[in-house]
Amino acid sequence: MNIAILDTETTGIDNSEVVEIALMGIAPDLSQTGETLYARYSHARPMALGAVAAHHLLPEDLDGNPLFQASTLPTLTYMIGHNVDFDWKAIGSPPQVKRICTLALARRTWPTLDAYSQSALLYHIQGQTAPVRDRLRNAHSAAVDVEICLDILRAICDNAGIKDIEQLYAASEAARIPTVMGFGKYKGTAIKDVPRDYVLWYRRQVDPDPFYLQAFKDAGK
Repeated sequence: MNIAILDTETTGIDNSEVVEIALMGIAPDLSQTGETLYARYSHARPMALGAVAAHHLLPEDLDGNPLFQASTLPTLTYMIGHNVDFDWKAIGSPPQVKRICTLALARRTWPTLDAYSQSALLYHIQGQTAPVRDRLRNAHSAAVDVEICLDILRAICDNAGIKDIEQLYAASEAARIPTVMGFGKYKGTAIKDVPRDYVLWYRRQVDPDPFYLQAFKDAGK
């Protein structure tokens, strides 16, 4: 397995631990899925209430399981996920993996939607019907979320005529370059309109987002 859709559930947003993970292998031509791996883990840090409210994993669901170890995961060349950077950081930020973000791709594919969660996108793709609603009752379970991510991925690929993993990665890299500031004092401002002194300040930060740096470069900042 060197290409996989991956989803994690964690103890929280920052400095979190993985408590559930699912990986679904996918073929280089995106036509078939392969092996699916699934596991739950115990945790040493406290579970944030917001995390429990999202994934509904209780102590009795996790007690007795081992702590998560990134070394137990297969080595991936491509990792696909919805807001993929969150899951990538959760598993230890492996440097060799190429990340493909279905969230960024969905925003580029359907720019006028009012929401881009996996649940919202599934309603958009498959319709506001009872079967979709029933399927989404288990959203935020890692095993269910990788299957929903696959449906979103296939809809994106059909829309854009993407046929293989290399095309998909290129499309994701392009989609991840922002056109509007998403944070800070200029949030909501078009990249081309951000003052140069702010751009210079941002470049001096310890860990600037490389996609914002590319956006500023493309805008001639």
